[in-house]
Amino acid sequence: PHVKFLLATTDPQKLPVTILSRCLQFNLKNMNPERIVQHLQFVLEKEMVAFEEPALWQLGRAADGSMRDAMSLTDQAIAFGSGKVNEDEVRTMLGTIDQVFVYDIIAGLAAMDGKAVLDAVAALSEQAPDYSAALAELLAILHRVAIAQALPDAIDNSFGDREQILEFARSM
Repeated sequence: PHVKFLLATTDPQKLPVTILSRCLQFNLKNMNPERIVQHLQFVLEKEMVAFEEPALWQLGRAADGSMRDAMSLTDQAIAFGSGKVNEDEVRTMLGTIDQVFVYDIIAGLAAMDGKAVLDAVAALSEQAPDYSAALAELLAILHRVAIAQALPDAIDNSFGDREQILEFARSM
């Protein structure tokens, strides 16, 4: 006796006003990487797929707030990793840099050790990185360090590096 339609769109402005006026609208927010990682862990454990937690953090950040994208990327990572989700393989699949190199640069800065900074940059350059992405990552981490210095409680673990950020904030 009744028919219900469910419209899902990322661009409701393209729908005619006559349709929009008859719809209930639910605007969904992006999910933070921490929630995405938690859900990916739950799903992978239920599916009995082996995974490394740092790989899930990479997938959570790459999904940019979208659980659907996170699940798609995880499916790709499982296929790419021959049935498991491995940190190195996910990094290769996504084309991202290892954050360890960026943390080493910041550690050298915090210690005021120019040689350590140059050594970290040299190690990073051996990976043939996208330097724009590396600089963006460096800037984002330094921004979080500055926030941690002013308001340590404002730093969450949405990137999986809260303790590292707080340590940098204390040492700088």
